[in-house]
Amino acid sequence: MRKIKSVLNPEWIKILNYRTFWILTGLYAVTLILLLFSIQAILDNITLNVNNKSPLPVPDFPVYSFPGVWQNLTYIAGFLKMFPAFLVIILITNEFTFNTLKQQIITGSSRLDFMAGKISLIFLLSVSVALLVGLSGLVAGLIQNPSDYKDIISPKLWFIPAHALELLTFMMFAAFLAFLLKRAGITVIVFLLYSFIIERIVAFRLPDSIGRFLPVEASSNLVPLPNSSLMKLFGVSFSEYTSWQDAGICMAWVVIFTLLIYRILLKRDL
Repeated sequence: MRKIKSVLNPEWIKILNYRTFWILTGLYAVTLILLLFSIQAILDNITLNVNNKSPLPVPDFPVYSFPGVWQNLTYIAGFLKMFPAFLVIILITNEFTFNTLKQQIITGSSRLDFMAGKISLIFLLSVSVALLVGLSGLVAGLIQNPSDYKDIISPKLWFIPAHALELLTFMMFAAFLAFLLKRAGITVIVFLLYSFIIERIVAFRLPDSIGRFLPVEASSNLVPLPNSSLMKLFGVSFSEYTSWQDAGICMAWVVIFTLLIYRILLKRDL
């Protein structure tokens, strides 16, 4: 425990007075909460508009009913995971821009301690966001369906730690690129190009059994698209649990990115 505090303390000192970090973190948190608490109204409005124009009625989708709320909100939150990844890129590339990494090494920290501090911060950020999503789901569910409290505890609660792993995998990939490229601008460009274009093209050309091993695809697979009454009308059904294989793939990527970052730090002249 003392070792964890010693590697996290320098990270806390760096971000304590870093106004940009807190502004971006606050904007992300507010955006996430607003989205999670308004998604039911958005879907209800879409359903109403479709029903006014379609001869076939589209059933409502109860977002906040237990236990489905855990999968519904973690799936929605996954669309915003790009923002904490940007925070990670900014924090790491600043170390190279302002030479704080070199100063920290000179003052006695090891490269391993430096890496451990960054990874610990990423882990805490992943867990904090997942807990925020879980708390939002609990509050929204109790407000909308106070009589469903008996269904709060269910196997679908595993989607909360699954979302934490999704964020961890995604942010570790961002951290790897940040350590590799060292500049925020080029890192963000490469990160976006790979996440939204390159990997999708590669995954499209590969069989599904192989494409699921790609890092962004693997992280997205942790929380499948929730089922709805409309999908069931057409005989379409998605998974209602996190696959242990997908979780294992993501954990393997976290280890791979950690080893690659450590190798970069060992080989690079700071």
